[in-house]
Amino acid sequence: MSGSTSNTVTFGAFEFGVVLAAVSNGVLLLQVSRYFGKTGSDQLFLRISILLIWLVTVGHFFLAVGVLYTITITGHGIPTPATPIPVSFPALAGIGAIVHSSVQSIYTYRFYKFTGRWELPVFFWTLSAYIFASAVAYSVIETEALSRVVLFKPGRWDWIFISHFSVAAGTDILISISTCWCLINARKDAFKRTRHLTNRVMLRIVQTGIATSILSLSTAITFATFQPQAVWMALYFPLIPLYPATLLALLNGRTSIKKSSNSSTDEAIGASVISRLNFSKEVNKATASLA
Repeated sequence: MSGSTSNTVTFGAFEFGVVLAAVSNGVLLLQVSRYFGKTGSDQLFLRISILLIWLVTVGHFFLAVGVLYTITITGHGIPTPATPIPVSFPALAGIGAIVHSSVQSIYTYRFYKFTGRWELPVFFWTLSAYIFASAVAYSVIETEALSRVVLFKPGRWDWIFISHFSVAAGTDILISISTCWCLINARKDAFKRTRHLTNRVMLRIVQTGIATSILSLSTAITFATFQPQAVWMALYFPLIPLYPATLLALLNGRTSIKKSSNSSTDEAIGASVISRLNFSKEVNKATASLA
């Protein structure tokens, strides 16, 4: 890559992505505070998982800030053979994949608890494993490019990272559709209020699945078409905290959904429909599909 214009575009996208990631992490922090402040009945493993995912997400953000500082301050924003691009730059992909795969694993476990079947969950977990493995593989490959300062040049291994984002988007959509399909089948003989409750659950599931899948697919497209300008980084960095933020939005949304069921009878009926999704105690059964 040569020329100051190209460098400006490249690192401008990097900086813009980090700024958006800061905003996204702020939203995530609010969701985390709300979750641990008001949700005390979830199983311990879920609460610990949420905490660890959040810590890894925060670590990913500060690692990106450190890379940006090294390139723009130490390297004056112009990548040359003398520019000390840290090894942590390609490592960002692997760390980000930890966040995404972990969140998808929680969604998949929820689906398994609901259906009681293992076929689709195993398929989803396999896709999540590929998402993680492809990111780690690309990180290792790009680490070798540090000495040649060609991190933003198209290469023969780019299909790995493109497939990483594409499979991630597809997996998010498949999990959302499969969960909603099971809820639709479960509510067929339910009362009107229970159907309304289930509809609200499905709406939240679809909203969160669409948000992550669209951003993942957009990252894959920009990576494939505008890689030398690194436009994809403006989407990638806010994408990482978006995964746990959407999960926590579902978990925190249980309170408002439970309020929509004012009758104890209705709540019991709702529990009978979706109780197998429960990660919580009896009080959360009616909205267990959000757990």
